[in-house]
Amino acid sequence: MKILSKDTDLIELLTDAEKAAYIDPQSTSHDQANIVSKTIRMDFDSPASGNLKITASYKIGTDHFVITFLSQLQSPESNELQRRHLTLLGDAYTGIITALLPQSDNTYYSGAHDEVSAIADIPELNWEQIQQRLKITGNETVWQLQNQGFKAFSMLDVVIPEVIYLPFKARGDLHLKGAHKKGGDIYVFKIATAFYNNPSRGLASSQGMMMVFDARTGDAIMVLRDEGKLTDLRTAIAGRNAAQQLMSEAEVTGIGVLGTGVQARLQLNLLRDLYPNCRQLRVWGRSPKNTASYAQEMTQNGWQVTVVEHPKQVAETANLIVTTTASEVALLSADDIIIENTLVIAIGADMPGKLELAPSLLKKADCILIDSIIQGKDHGNAADALQTGIITESDLQEFGDFLNNGLKKPESEKKLKLFLSSGIGVQDLQIVQATLSGS
Repeated sequence: MKILSKDTDLIELLTDAEKAAYIDPQSTSHDQANIVSKTIRMDFDSPASGNLKITASYKIGTDHFVITFLSQLQSPESNELQRRHLTLLGDAYTGIITALLPQSDNTYYSGAHDEVSAIADIPELNWEQIQQRLKITGNETVWQLQNQGFKAFSMLDVVIPEVIYLPFKARGDLHLKGAHKKGGDIYVFKIATAFYNNPSRGLASSQGMMMVFDARTGDAIMVLRDEGKLTDLRTAIAGRNAAQQLMSEAEVTGIGVLGTGVQARLQLNLLRDLYPNCRQLRVWGRSPKNTASYAQEMTQNGWQVTVVEHPKQVAETANLIVTTTASEVALLSADDIIIENTLVIAIGADMPGKLELAPSLLKKADCILIDSIIQGKDHGNAADALQTGIITESDLQEFGDFLNNGLKKPESEKKLKLFLSSGIGVQDLQIVQATLSGS
């Protein structure tokens, strides 16, 4: 990724159509046609007060997309208003951010495109360097930071702005998510893309990076080129932490997994240390080939694997079940759970329209923990059950509230419990904090 130093460096990378669409405020309405654009705002009150405006734009048919961050923050110790303008340039064919222009006291481009010096270079970490830092931080600290994030979120101590979604017709899409813990020194934004033709270019279909900003000035201070792996890791940790809190080793009769992808592997790697005496594993996967490969890998890792033909067969002997699929139809229903003391960790349904657990299963559950009640209204497994009135918001308890105050229904401790996770920005913030702690 190139770190640009002035406006003209950016302009030289753009076509005439892109300049008119993204840069020139005098462009005609014709020039602005076919532009997909979304703007969000984020407000801050500590450690500095002010706001941040983010705009993501893509002119259909062009080679690049642009994301701009415009922040205005004022520290209580200073009367000076800190203005920062950061521009990201991305490849509209792969979703990869290719150039970055950080600037100070330059809130908008002028018609003359005056050159303005950029702020200092921004360090960039690759996945190997990120892993090294997380190793220094240590697993226990990484796990506890995630729990602290959930606690802060449920105490309303985390600011999470609206998500930006940018579609690229027939190519892929981009999501931009952010979070700031009130009073915290940093805020974080994550850019995650999925471009389906990337494998033909020798690239992974999923690309991702996280950007770290100084919450006192708005300066971009670090780029984490994690390629989406930090999201995978923090998602797996959420499942691991829920299992640790909700199911003791003595209670586990067997572990079950629906799905055979990245999360099916990461979740098992973390659960293995939590339940060293349980090696009974039941697996269901949609693809026989992928399921056989996964079963062989897990067998080599010390699991006694049974592959089943139907999702409900996983629950015949397993009372700790992890669902990791991208399914849009329910895989488990109320009648499928036959062991009273069962924990289902559902982490595959992370977007609107995805569904792994039937509303009847949510109705049957004695306890439903969820990462975010607000997000659960239209994301993942809770959405349909809420919208149809099968359950109500009062049937849900946020995981952070549980960590702070215990189960809302203590009598459900050894009964049917669900943990529903669609992923929230504070998880990204905390995994970045864990990385920085290993500096």
